Amino acid sequence: MRVALVHFLSPLKNANHKGILQKLENAVIKKGYQIDIFNAHTDSSTMRLTGYDYISIIVPSSPLFGAKLPEKFDEVLENCGMLTSKKGCALVVKSGLFSQKFCNTVMRKMEKEGMMIDYFEVINNVDHANYVGKKIG
Repeated sequence: MRVALVHFLSPLKNANHKGILQKLENAVIKKGYQIDIFNAHTDSSTMRLTGYDYISIIVPSSPLFGAKLPEKFDEVLENCGMLTSKKGCALVVKSGLFSQKFCNTVMRKMEKEGMMIDYFEVINNVDHANYVGKKIG
């Protein structure tokens, strides 16, 4: 199975984000799947997700209150190819009080594009990312 992990994180600025991405990648590879990681901020113009069987989107939550999606979120989902009836999961890196509400917002946006969400989770830390990665796919 080909898995695409599209992230809106900043692994160069935040070591925690880098560790989470590595744990997710390692867990998916251990399941025997092929995974490609896309940074939505830099790869949005060349990213095509039509050829992938499973699409995982990971977003950092707002630091305090609210549930505001990244600016490029809608643009990435609209311009990355045909997503209708693709299976996927919504992952949110916890950093605020309303991370679960934010996860619901991400799920609704993904379902609006026609994706079938079969898993969602709020990632608390790097160790939790290993557990979450086992459920992708």
